[in-house]
Amino acid sequence: MISSAKRLVAKKWFNEYFTKGNLEILDELTTEDFVYHSRNGENSKEKMKEFMKWYRSVFQEDTWEMNDLIEQEQKLAVRYTGEMTYKGGWFDIPSENQRVKETGMMIFYFKGDKVSELWCENSDAAILFELGALRKNTHKVF
Repeated sequence: MISSAKRLVAKKWFNEYFTKGNLEILDELTTEDFVYHSRNGENSKEKMKEFMKWYRSVFQEDTWEMNDLIEQEQKLAVRYTGEMTYKGGWFDIPSENQRVKETGMMIFYFKGDKVSELWCENSDAAILFELGALRKNTHKVF
């Protein structure tokens, strides 16, 4: 059973932060010393706000679904799916208002009712493939 407090935080994360681009929600949902871990290293809350400003300019009309939630002690893992319209502005990829799909997993670490750390793995390469930035049939199945 997923605690209602953690479920509400994850729901606000997707509905307010991702879908609406509400930057202030991060202040409500995270601790002062919040850290976001990504393939680019550790990032602060302010870096996440900068990212969202860029993201909202590049992707719009997005919808998000939390597919699976798994809770263990202070952790909440969320497998998610999102669909959005690409409007241009990512590398030199031209926009044709393409609908693309992202999948990923986030692990939220909680201190009390707030998120202190976030780990995220997503499908950026799949989105690049959908947008035509990666050539088809250029990889082998292992």
